[in-house]
Amino acid sequence: MSAFQNSIGKGYVVSSTYLSIAIVFIIFTVLFISSYDAFSAIGWNIFTLEWNPSKDKFGVLSMIYGTLSVTFIALLIAVPLGILTAIFISEILPEKFRLYFKSAIELLAGIPSIIYGLIGIAFFSGWVSSFFELTTGRTILTAGILLSIMVLPTIITLSEDALHNIPKKYREASKGLGLYPFEIITKTLLPIAKNDIIGAILLALGRALGETMAVMLLIGSIDRIPDPFYNFLAPGQTITSKLGREIGESAFGSLHFSALNAIGFLLLLIVITLTIITQFYFKKEDRL
Repeated sequence: MSAFQNSIGKGYVVSSTYLSIAIVFIIFTVLFISSYDAFSAIGWNIFTLEWNPSKDKFGVLSMIYGTLSVTFIALLIAVPLGILTAIFISEILPEKFRLYFKSAIELLAGIPSIIYGLIGIAFFSGWVSSFFELTTGRTILTAGILLSIMVLPTIITLSEDALHNIPKKYREASKGLGLYPFEIITKTLLPIAKNDIIGAILLALGRALGETMAVMLLIGSIDRIPDPFYNFLAPGQTITSKLGREIGESAFGSLHFSALNAIGFLLLLIVITLTIITQFYFKKEDRL
């Protein structure tokens, strides 16, 4: 009976693995087929600035810029804040309070993105416009700030787990060498948990790249690159916000519909590229 159960368990794991691979392949294939007309008709002109469906012009550079800018701002805020919070919960906070703090933070991950978007419109948008004296608070910066809050639970929870799961013998050995608590964290614990923390950041990066509703409500949805390009107080557009706004308005089978699928395909390629780079990095670290 035990051998039979083991074979069932192994078969379930193997079939789940192949099913996951098949789903990814199907998504990739469907997006490629749906976007083929756009790539063949537009060609390299897809990497231009102008997006005007009435003139069959579909440039995606402004959306790629918006996606990368919002993600950069979100991670710039969330990564140091998330890691420091994880260190506080794992190493400074008394153990009896740890579960309560983690549970409260993990609740943030369960809030629907549309709720974050509504909160952003009600508060962050007004604060940004008032603080910087802008006519509107729907900017790249506002979207990035809100997105940083949305990815914080991922970074905090996974980083805290990585630090908390380090055996106590490493802390005791460091204390025996006369290291101060700050040195124990920076010279012992963080290097050991480095790969797991990087994995948490990459998961947060994937969440940031794929977020739609909250970003769509706050970014302003203007298809242009600000002048100068680092002016994050200007409205912008991301790939996901563009898809969210226009996919329902495009006729199925039209060049417009194919172009929208094409920018979705480009986003998928960006995510796949980052995943491959990450895998190579971890393999290199394992060899070292």
